[in-house]
Amino acid sequence: MLHIASLFAVVAMIGSAARWRHAASKDFPRCREQVCSFYGVFALNLELDAHDRKILALLQENARYSYSEIGRRIHLTSPAVAERIKRLEESGVIQGYSVRLNLRALGYSFEALVQVTVESHEALDAWAATRPEVLALHATTGNHCALLRLALKNPEHLQACLSSLGKIGKTSTAMVLSSHWEHRSRLPADQLG
Repeated sequence: MLHIASLFAVVAMIGSAARWRHAASKDFPRCREQVCSFYGVFALNLELDAHDRKILALLQENARYSYSEIGRRIHLTSPAVAERIKRLEESGVIQGYSVRLNLRALGYSFEALVQVTVESHEALDAWAATRPEVLALHATTGNHCALLRLALKNPEHLQACLSSLGKIGKTSTAMVLSSHWEHRSRLPADQLG
């Protein structure tokens, strides 16, 4: 079975935070659902076999592989591959497909990581949704409640973002000098379930 590591510990931690914030509330179960939904906590109960793991590994390598190419590599028919991929998509294991862009080629010369402390996650979500320079928004633990990854054209662009963001929360910013790993886009097949 595929399980998210420490799911129950995370739910318990979130439950504790929700109880603390809403001690007087009778709506704890609803509150826990909202918090879990905000933080993206969910459970998958899907059995992955060796073929599923190989399909996931190949799609991570190149999401544009055809069903027939995947089938040729793992010794399955195209319809069998298509059915497995459909099941992986419907179950949420495969959440989508994307393109990696060269940000420098598009005029974004640097990136910044901005830790944010806000009273309202909804305000931060709304702010980030309107800002094309936001590459990622993560809810975090620690001294700050969120981490933003921004692609920026110049220092003035960063200043404008921070000024706007400062209206809804406190920030702490780090400039990315270099990236040794842009992102780990692939999990080894043996780690996929």
